[in-house]
Amino acid sequence: METSLRPYRWIPISVCWVTTIGVNMNLHFSGGANEVGASSTLIEIEESRILVDAGIRMGPGQVSPLPDFPDFAKIGMPDAVLLTHAHTDHTGALPVLHNMLSADVKIYCTPATKAITKVLLEDSARRMAREEENDEALRYIPADVAAVLNRMEIVGWLEPREVCPGVTATWIPAGHILGAAMIHIQGKHESILMTGDVSVTNQLTIRGLALPSWCKKPDVMVMESTYGNRQHEVPRKQEAKRLVADVAEVIAAGGKVLIPAFAVGRSQEVILILKRAMERKEIPEFPVYVDGMVRKVNGLYADFVDELQPSLRRKAERGERLFYSDSIKKVASRGESDSILKGPPCCIVASSGMLVGGMSSHYAKQLVRDPKNLIAITGYQGEGTPGRALENLQKVGEHAEGEWQLDAETSVCVKCRVKRYSLSAHADSHELLALVEEVQPRKLFVVHGNAEARGELFKSVCKACPAVDVKLPENGRAYLVKKRIGISKGRRFSNDRISEIAAFVRKRQLKGPFHVRELAEIWFGTEAITPVGAAFFKWCLSLEGQFFARGTGNVFHLRQIG
Repeated sequence: METSLRPYRWIPISVCWVTTIGVNMNLHFSGGANEVGASSTLIEIEESRILVDAGIRMGPGQVSPLPDFPDFAKIGMPDAVLLTHAHTDHTGALPVLHNMLSADVKIYCTPATKAITKVLLEDSARRMAREEENDEALRYIPADVAAVLNRMEIVGWLEPREVCPGVTATWIPAGHILGAAMIHIQGKHESILMTGDVSVTNQLTIRGLALPSWCKKPDVMVMESTYGNRQHEVPRKQEAKRLVADVAEVIAAGGKVLIPAFAVGRSQEVILILKRAMERKEIPEFPVYVDGMVRKVNGLYADFVDELQPSLRRKAERGERLFYSDSIKKVASRGESDSILKGPPCCIVASSGMLVGGMSSHYAKQLVRDPKNLIAITGYQGEGTPGRALENLQKVGEHAEGEWQLDAETSVCVKCRVKRYSLSAHADSHELLALVEEVQPRKLFVVHGNAEARGELFKSVCKACPAVDVKLPENGRAYLVKKRIGISKGRRFSNDRISEIAAFVRKRQLKGPFHVRELAEIWFGTEAITPVGAAFFKWCLSLEGQFFARGTGNVFHLRQIG
């Protein structure tokens, strides 16, 4: 008597399996590929063009502050612009980009990103109106900022939004700053995950990245590498305690402390660290002054309480002040800031974080001259910035000595203490590697880092994830991501071929579980499998059973040998 499996073993495959579709993707890295700054990537997918971010380069001595935007007249106008977060190295070029775009092109971002971008761009436009020596390529006016804001469409967290025909984008909380997102872009047959800037560690203001399972195994992942060559060796809480203790010690000894910090994210963290330590009586109360754009950004946090850590959310709901107290106050005017410099010991939290203009450079110009004072650096200092130059002066011990070039016209003799505290809102090298291992992309582009950071992360990923095709892209270049070529080489599929699929999975060290479509792509390549073909492929996998065990729904697990 014939078994029911025998016909299955020898069925000739005449089913209409696939519809071949040209699904190659192109990625144009306009900026932020082999640098930190001017992040901007144009993605050609499903006959649409999507631009992710439009930032500027920070610090003096840059060839150009703008990304090298491609010639839209040649390759086509972007159909949509997506923003990962509000920091100016990701949004600062938007007013310039606006004048290149068609009138109907929308800019998609989270609500907090829109609110923070508004503050940052409006402040930049006001400064440009006051200062004559601005790069003409970057010059814009308040009307340009208003036009950018009018283009913006708000998106919800984890809610797919169709941004182009056949293409959806989903914003995933990235843990970097308020409103920051990873963006998962899904075409009909391919996907790409743009990490933006990510932090897996919880902060006092927001939670770290929590990666949904559905966004794993994209065709392409574009990932930052700011700290790709180093680890956060000391736990964040321990670093916060060290900062608090050092600030209290300097003030007790009659000195002043300047904490230059990014207006968005880092400043709020530093203020909360000091505020919490005072509330818990860990240190005596002393004056803390908040100056620069930090003041405006602080006011935005109460508008997005649902995105904050529960402890902050409860304070906001009770009507309590999130960042201020009797000891922590806003600076009202330039005249008050001058009085603070002449006054008693205190701590000052001011932007910008890299001492590129802003009130932090105003304070630093005076405070670095006195050995009793401390400049506490709490974040990444870009190459060529005054912050990096100050760091470089600290060679032995805590005191920095030498001539510090603050800007083109100002050189100051430094005698103060300079210390670094690891309070970064970027994932470190181990965390970035773990993220790649969890996401399992087919191809990875390592961006947003200096040469050493990108190079070290490249080597780490190649060693730990041999199945991932890792690239180090360069600014101004386009990269073709070809559709997956299957292992069938034109042969028809039968259940006897499942052993070849299993062997391929083991050889490439691919990690499961596997969706039916993933396994089908290994055989057929990146093609649109018809419903009939997909159903038959799944049926073959289910009945064969030797190499793959069926899980829930359309998921299968590779069986262990032996």
